[in-house]
Amino acid sequence: FLSYAGAAYCSANSLYYWTCNNCQGYSRGTSNVVYLSSTLTDSSGYLAVNNYNRQIIIAFKGTSSIFNWLYNAVIITNNAGVGDPYSSAAVHGGFNTMANYLYQQTQIALINAMRQFPNYQVVFTGHSLGGAIAEILAFKLAQNGVIRYENINIYTYGQPKAGNSAFASYVNSQPWTYMRVTSFGDPVPTLPPSILGFAQNEYNTFINPNGQTIPCTS
Repeated sequence: FLSYAGAAYCSANSLYYWTCNNCQGYSRGTSNVVYLSSTLTDSSGYLAVNNYNRQIIIAFKGTSSIFNWLYNAVIITNNAGVGDPYSSAAVHGGFNTMANYLYQQTQIALINAMRQFPNYQVVFTGHSLGGAIAEILAFKLAQNGVIRYENINIYTYGQPKAGNSAFASYVNSQPWTYMRVTSFGDPVPTLPPSILGFAQNEYNTFINPNGQTIPCTS
């Protein structure tokens, strides 16, 4: 789903017509694009449908402006609102703000798409910051009953930590399909620092210096 994550950096117009550089290969033939954006946070993404692969894809772009960096730097956390034993679960305040500004339009687009294509697989994806937004939005949509956890598939690339250790544990406990791809030399997945209480979920697949893919168990 890397091509879909990459396509999130493209303009709305190229996404509508699916003519961007990443709109080829596995993602070829994608249509029904709904552009998702927040001018206040300069965050954006899209929902699209691939009838050949029978998938509904929701993708978000990573950091691309000074506004994104400002929200990246907000290292306070917001309580995630889940019950025991994860009641201390909290998400990154800046990522959460960006997710909140995209939530309503994402919810509407997803509900409409699932009504039209009820048997399609739902996939969330994103690169870097976009991966964190994808995780938090998928979490919020599941918590609010829009979609069941077991129907969620998440594939992220170079994603930073979306929350604290309790949130990571909660994420690990859910029955969704999740693959968090990281690669050698990329510092983003190590941020924000663990010393501040942030933690990654356990779904890591690591690409080593030789290009080999290694599923990690912890």
